[in-house]
Amino acid sequence: MKKNLIVAAFAVTAAVSMSNVFAAAGTVNFTGEILENACNVDVASQNQTVDLGRYNKTEFNNLAGSKTAAKDFNIVLKNCPASVSAAKVRFDGTPEVTDSTLLAIDSTTAGAATGVAIHLMSADKGDLPLHGQNNYTYMLSSTQDNTLKFYAQYQSTNATVTAGPANAVASFSVVYN
Repeated sequence: MKKNLIVAAFAVTAAVSMSNVFAAAGTVNFTGEILENACNVDVASQNQTVDLGRYNKTEFNNLAGSKTAAKDFNIVLKNCPASVSAAKVRFDGTPEVTDSTLLAIDSTTAGAATGVAIHLMSADKGDLPLHGQNNYTYMLSSTQDNTLKFYAQYQSTNATVTAGPANAVASFSVVYN
């Protein structure tokens, strides 16, 4: 009887340990740094409004992907420490349903425009996808204010654009190199 119990216990132990067998394929090493000091975002840059203008819905030519003129805006960084020489900026907000790289129009506003979103760009007018970083690096100075230039424009996401308020909100983060 004891022999049967020992064999049964061994079989259960072997079955349990076999179900947890796996092979490691590699490792991932995470690195980074938390800075003691970074640049200060200028007060005027913290909560700004960018007027993208007023456009007739026919200017989108019944074609998804049509864009309005780009409007520039800036984020100013001050008092950067000498140890911080470059930065990239990330914008976050509600993504547009048909193209998650674009910032969605606030649909909770009564009569909000549809078929259009906001396209963000870096200083070189390269795409700045929402919830990501592009490859544009802003060089920083510790001896003067740093003006980081960006652009925004409306972009149609559908062949049919309806008229109405076309507002959106994005937050930004500065990632230092």
